[in-house]
Amino acid sequence: MKRFTHPFLQLLVMLAISLVLAIVVSIVSAMFTFSGVDMLSMSNMLWMQMVTQLLVFAAPVLITTLIYYRGSQRAYYRLDFSRRSWMAVLTGVAVMMLVVPVNEVLTEWNDSWDLGRVGETLRRLQDSTEGIVEQFLAVDSVGGLLVNLLVVAVVPALSEELFFRAGIQNLLQRWWSPSSVDGGRPGVGAHLAVVATAVIFSLGHGEVFSFVPRLVLGLILGYLYIYGGSLLVNVTAHFVNNAVVVVLYWLVARGVLDLDPEAPIDFGLLPTVCATLAAVTLMVVSFGKRLKDRD
Repeated sequence: MKRFTHPFLQLLVMLAISLVLAIVVSIVSAMFTFSGVDMLSMSNMLWMQMVTQLLVFAAPVLITTLIYYRGSQRAYYRLDFSRRSWMAVLTGVAVMMLVVPVNEVLTEWNDSWDLGRVGETLRRLQDSTEGIVEQFLAVDSVGGLLVNLLVVAVVPALSEELFFRAGIQNLLQRWWSPSSVDGGRPGVGAHLAVVATAVIFSLGHGEVFSFVPRLVLGLILGYLYIYGGSLLVNVTAHFVNNAVVVVLYWLVARGVLDLDPEAPIDFGLLPTVCATLAAVTLMVVSFGKRLKDRD
């Protein structure tokens, strides 16, 4: 790392690069539109979504680490492909599945918020966005499924985990709790970095009526990054979370399942409580053991 470069400055550089690339993407999209390309067609919107994710989220982190961490990017990203990390991957996936019931409850509660006239405007915007996503997902071909897995699951999982966890959270942790980055136990600053990043992660999706369940996912992904020991854990857990939705829509479109994929699922109080307790216990036991091994 270049000497005397504060993590806050690195964060500002990363965010500035992201902003510049977002403007470039907007300009290019407008140029295509003016030249007669239908940027609102489903295929063009899909590919534009993928390019935007890669340029606005993934590229700024890669460029920033190339500037400040050249030669030590693997350590910075926490790219560990050892057997122990693969076990943490399984833990992360299991936790993501176990929190589905409680997140269904939080989703329904969050969606019931009454925010007055401002809320009505925000709800219309969110419904419009969700309508577009539903059109993306409502495919019944194998090719369509593979494309959606790439655009909706693989690319967002990689890009967002790079930006939010390896980028924002990592730099905040280096600022607020530098000792924890070098192998020490996570202090208050590390936990604050997780919470702050989770809030930014949820707000960044621009859907106030999905803020709470996405905040919970952000918190889980944040702690997976700290205790899982590898970005691989985060990317896999995030991918599985998105891929389940993609496959669910595909099965409905194929007629295999007869249900409304947007309708909330009532798992019942006891299964929800048990699944949530199991998720918390799994994280505490698994990552507590990892901390002891590291010490």
